[in-house]
Amino acid sequence: MGKEPHKIAVIGAGVMGLSASAVLSDIAHIDLYEPQNLPAKNASYIAGGMLAPYAELEHMPRSYIPACLESIEFWNKLQHEQELDLGFSQTGSLVLAHPQDRYIRERLITHIKQPSEARPLNHVDLKALEPQISEQFSDAIFLPHEAYLNPQKASGALCTHIKERGVCFINKKVQPEDLTQKYDSVIDARGYSAAIHQSKLRAVKGELLIVENTEFHLERPVRIMHPRYPLYIVPRGEGLFMIGATIIESADEGISLRSSMELMSALYTLHPSFGEARILDMQSGLRPSYDDNLPRIINDKNIISANGLYRHGWLMAPMMAKIIKDIITGNAHTHQDLFLKQTREGQDDEDYHQRRRENTRSAA
Repeated sequence: MGKEPHKIAVIGAGVMGLSASAVLSDIAHIDLYEPQNLPAKNASYIAGGMLAPYAELEHMPRSYIPACLESIEFWNKLQHEQELDLGFSQTGSLVLAHPQDRYIRERLITHIKQPSEARPLNHVDLKALEPQISEQFSDAIFLPHEAYLNPQKASGALCTHIKERGVCFINKKVQPEDLTQKYDSVIDARGYSAAIHQSKLRAVKGELLIVENTEFHLERPVRIMHPRYPLYIVPRGEGLFMIGATIIESADEGISLRSSMELMSALYTLHPSFGEARILDMQSGLRPSYDDNLPRIINDKNIISANGLYRHGWLMAPMMAKIIKDIITGNAHTHQDLFLKQTREGQDDEDYHQRRRENTRSAA
């Protein structure tokens, strides 16, 4: 008699749970538990969708770059090889700054190590890439390896994809310990909902705005440096743009007036036509975050927790899913120490923590 297939429960249908379900469906029968209908309207669904590891160097150590680039390739292959519409595009991104905020952009540039990772653009170069950007931006930094996707499209496509691969959706709220006797492995991907069991997990609110402006066109995301947080504008096709996202230490999902004004102001400075743009939606989500704002995989008996993705959900979830697969199959993964180590060492990480301290003081 043949051995029964491995049985795995995944709790949570955010990007972490969906990615884990997709990757693990190769080796096991998967039951995905989620109290909302699919696609779930969670923090992953209400996200910017930036896949921007270099622009995120203010928010993560440089040692994560290779893992992030592999995650970008995961989304690239999923869209093209599986013919899924994720809204994925890899056209690079632009980093802009107003004169008074140039020091923030210059600080980011110091973390770029190779010429191939970033290219400075003068006014002529900038206009060649994005002709409609306001004349008040005289130069930019081009990050050619970065990409983006549409989280709402991607969430829906992933749900369809995993169902086709045999993943069973169970519309039910459960706790990990409820399932340990029934499954060989339980993947806890509940995001901030897991804070009831993880005291070190906190919420960081992100807010975004969806607008329609048929008079303006972008080929790639634009990031505008800001003293409190980087603001980015992402094209979503057919005259739609997403502008986000704030970084607010709060578990309150309400959208603040101050944040709304800053998001709208960033759009208007990018091009005056946004003054007549139609606001279609304003959304907020609670990002699960640990004290260092870096994700962790915690393996405790047959419960594997994957959480704390902060701003990096769509950027890091595929890599974390692959590491979880290797944990279950007893293999080692190239990038596992980034996520499994509870204390992170090395000059790269110390530089990161120093930047976080400086950013916290400047934001205050």
